[in-house]
Amino acid sequence: MRPDRLDHLLWAVTDLDEGIARLEDLSGVRAAVGGRHPGFGTRNALAGLGDGLYLEILAPDPSQDRAGTLGALVEALPVPSLIGWCAQGRNLPRLAAELPGAGLSSPGPVAMARTRPDGVHLAWSILGIDGHGFGALVPFLIDWGASPHPSASAPAGLSLVDFAVTCPEAARLEWTFAALGLALHPQAGAAGLSAVIEGPRGRFALQTMGGVPNRTFGL
Repeated sequence: MRPDRLDHLLWAVTDLDEGIARLEDLSGVRAAVGGRHPGFGTRNALAGLGDGLYLEILAPDPSQDRAGTLGALVEALPVPSLIGWCAQGRNLPRLAAELPGAGLSSPGPVAMARTRPDGVHLAWSILGIDGHGFGALVPFLIDWGASPHPSASAPAGLSLVDFAVTCPEAARLEWTFAALGLALHPQAGAAGLSAVIEGPRGRFALQTMGGVPNRTFGL
C-alpha cells in the first residue's frame, strides 16, 4: 500500500555511481544526480515514483567530513538497503510543539538546502521524530515550502506498487503513526521496510538489509 503523505523512500548505497547503475540494471531507469546535504555527510540521486513521490538513492559524500554523520552510517552498510522513508508535513514548528503530548519528542525543524546540477536552488525543512524506540521505521517529516517538489523533475518511468513496514510491536508502531496523522498499518514481523516498484523491466523489490538504522534525517 501507499500511505497517505508518503513523500520519498531512502535507498542507501556506499557509492552513488554504483547505486545509480544498480537501479538502472533493476529497473531500466537511470536516476539523476541531485546534490549534497551539507552537515549530513551525504549526497543523492533521484528517480520519480509517480506524482509527488520519488526514490532517493543516498550515498556518502566524499567531499564532506562524515564522522558522526548519517553519511558514516550509510558508508558502513554491507549491501544496499532501504533505510528510511519520509512523509509530507506542514507547519513543522507546531507539530514539534505538539509531540510531547503524544509521548514523542524532536530537536525541532532543521532547515536544509541544495542546488541541483541545473542551478535550481531547493530549500526545505525536516522534522525528526524521537522518543518511540523504533528508529527509522518511523519517518521524518518534510515541508518543501515554496520549492518545487523533486518528483516533478526526477526521471520518470517507475511507479510504487507497494510499501510495507514490519515490526515485532506492530500495534505500538501503528499508534505512533496515528499520533503523527499517518494512516499506515504496519505488519507483525522482523523490523524492516520493503517496497515493490514497477519499471520498464518489470517489478522488483527494495528492502531493509542488515537491520533498521536507529537514526535518520533530523536527529
